[in-house]
Amino acid sequence: MHIDIHVLHSVPYSNMNRDGLGSPKETIYGGKVRTRISSQSWKRAVREEVEKQLGESTVRTRAIATGVAEVLVGRGWEADSARKAGRAVLFSADATAKRAEGSSGGVAPDNGTDLSKVLFWVPTTALAELADLCEQHRDAIETTSLPDADGTDENGSAGDSVEAVKKPAKGRAKGKGAAKPEIVLPSAQVDTILRRRSATINLLGRMLAEMPGHNVDGATLFAHAFTTHETSVDFDFFTAVDDLKPSTGSGHLDTAQYASGVFYRYSSVNIVDLTTNIGDSDDALTVIDTYLRAFCSAMPSGKQRTTGAMTPPDLVHLALRRAPLSLAGAFEKPVLAGDDGGYAEPSRARIAHYTDRVHKFLGKEALLWHGHASVDDGYVALGERHDSLHDLITAAMNETGDRT
Repeated sequence: MHIDIHVLHSVPYSNMNRDGLGSPKETIYGGKVRTRISSQSWKRAVREEVEKQLGESTVRTRAIATGVAEVLVGRGWEADSARKAGRAVLFSADATAKRAEGSSGGVAPDNGTDLSKVLFWVPTTALAELADLCEQHRDAIETTSLPDADGTDENGSAGDSVEAVKKPAKGRAKGKGAAKPEIVLPSAQVDTILRRRSATINLLGRMLAEMPGHNVDGATLFAHAFTTHETSVDFDFFTAVDDLKPSTGSGHLDTAQYASGVFYRYSSVNIVDLTTNIGDSDDALTVIDTYLRAFCSAMPSGKQRTTGAMTPPDLVHLALRRAPLSLAGAFEKPVLAGDDGGYAEPSRARIAHYTDRVHKFLGKEALLWHGHASVDDGYVALGERHDSLHDLITAAMNETGDRT
């Protein structure tokens, strides 16, 4: 069973998600250029809002070692000892990592750095747990060596440098760089802590192929948002006055790029998969409720300080289904502006008309319930009409709870 979220969202002059050249991202659909906001961009905003509401923050980082070291410094450790502890965490994790045949693989840091080779995603509380583990093995940690800038330890050998593991023994000078990193923390305990999950990890999934047992199959589909109509980039030439030399005219000038439009946004939550990931149906329903509200309210942060594009949705349509169903096809043919201008109202009419046609074409056997809330009058094809977004989500959760 799935709950689909369809949103029409009017966004004014903005650039919330830009490409490598600073331009708003685009896609071609129906032969016309549309402005696009990547799923990664909007998903991050939604994830952070869900975590804020649930009080379960996470970190996605290569700097696990630094994070643990900062915790330990805050507890009174010397900086060098704390850094050794952070690196010890990574070397212990590396002991359980998969290594491709014929290559180094692993997750341990490169020479002279404290950054892991992979991006971990863990609950923030995992940093404190790892620090607690380091406290239990402080004496062993403090006897290890830190690498110099060239990757060798203070005794002139590779010590805890990853190169000792990366390079095959053949071809190395005897006794030079032959030592593998010393494992001073119990690898199984480190691995258990790094496998911790949060509500958002269970919801969105986690991919870490290098670490057995760390992958989490997400329970959510999250589509890239795109405009329901054709768009073009708007170039803004701007200047900044030098307050101490106003007569010079400008201390800085440049060109920025922006776009605007009505976006179609779609996501779907597999309720069974999320319940399996979390292990409790009531907790899963709480996460879904929070996710629905966050999906409708959270906005990407890109250039928000210079555009303030913090708008609400124009229409939200929720559907409880046996299988997910995107309504993106409604906008394969770009929406044209109404007689008085504007794409929002024609877009709402288009999605209602398309939904009605799809239901007639496919039948409603897979549709268990649906409803909507909008800034204007109701659309019969979109199910029950609710006056507010809060009422719509509450009704959807009641229907979901009755069926789980």
